[in-house]
Amino acid sequence: MFEFSNNESWRSRKMSLRRYGILLKNYLKEVKPIKYSKLTIDGDLMDYLLEEEKYLYEFADIVRVYLKDTYPEPKTHEFIVMAKYNQMIDSMVEEFVRNEITKIG
Repeated sequence: MFEFSNNESWRSRKMSLRRYGILLKNYLKEVKPIKYSKLTIDGDLMDYLLEEEKYLYEFADIVRVYLKDTYPEPKTHEFIVMAKYNQMIDSMVEEFVRNEITKIG
């Protein structure tokens, strides 16, 4: 079992950002620096990022279902064909999420 030496280490480990949280953080830094600074100064940045990241992953799941319904899987099990299909869906989901970040940021 893995143990942390203090509560702060556990807290920072528990509150680490994933891909969409990092994208949102970078967007705020680069495009909305005043909002980023205010959230940082108020100590609300991580809470904001984690909450919005959760929303973005839920949004991505919904978009993925919609896209798979709109663009059905190929009727083959060939690895290359399926890989290209999944890559297409992932790319489209990524584009939708990046667009959504500009709306919520």
